[in-house]
Amino acid sequence: MKIRDLEIFLDLLKTKSPTITAQNFKITQPNVSVIIKNIENMIGTPLFERLGKKLMPTPKALFLGGMWLEVVQNYYKSLEVLLEDDLCLGELKVASTHTIGEYFLPKILFDFAKKYPKVKINAQIYNTQECLKLLKMGNVDLAIIEGEISKEQAKSEGFKREVLCKDELVVATSDFILASREHYIDALLDKAWIFREYGSGLRERFLRELGNIGREIPIFLELDRISAIKDLVISRGALAVFSKMAIKKELEEGILFPLQIINLDLEREFLILERESQIPNGALERFREFLESWI
Repeated sequence: MKIRDLEIFLDLLKTKSPTITAQNFKITQPNVSVIIKNIENMIGTPLFERLGKKLMPTPKALFLGGMWLEVVQNYYKSLEVLLEDDLCLGELKVASTHTIGEYFLPKILFDFAKKYPKVKINAQIYNTQECLKLLKMGNVDLAIIEGEISKEQAKSEGFKREVLCKDELVVATSDFILASREHYIDALLDKAWIFREYGSGLRERFLRELGNIGREIPIFLELDRISAIKDLVISRGALAVFSKMAIKKELEEGILFPLQIINLDLEREFLILERESQIPNGALERFREFLESWI
């Protein structure tokens, strides 16, 4: 049944005249009769009593009229909502790497959800390789990663790549004396180094930088949680590499200290990746704008 059929039925309830209803909708009277007959066949019972030229609605017709009026009103209301310029609804699925998901995104997601309450946000945290896999499979709309991926690599995987912002890696220690002077990496190789798991963008970036200066570091322990690594650096005197934003509070409070390592470039980028085939939607576009306003 079409919305127009419901509208004709509702109009007939008011006019009680197929002729007048036909004029209102600029159709013929037989067309009105056919539409009403089809509805009666579908319901399985007559809905109008024929009294001369008038059609008197039955109690069942009046009952259906009340329900179908709401259906028609909601139909047009939904069209108005869909045509709004600032429409933002549906589900937004975002995958991010650990530092971003734990220390960068939460406040942004909270404020976005507050501004756009009709959007259901599904945020997931994985390492870089897992984020890329989810994006490629279509399980998420957007991936925000710490791992390095060139424009050429992104294109070959079917992704659009954009730099979100710069980030800085920090080798951290709880030993104030150790952090009070600069070091070559060779002087720190005997320390207990804790790294993120294989596939972590942070890990790959740091180890690649060491490779650039011809050094290899012994990995004492691998963990997949930043909070667990941070705790061991604080309580056990281990060394680890963090995003500066992940230990901002500890640095400010003097719980952790940055180690100055000579000849290491520890700058990196946070990247936004989308599928090139991604169909644009209001929620995704608004979130991109929201992200950029935060930078």
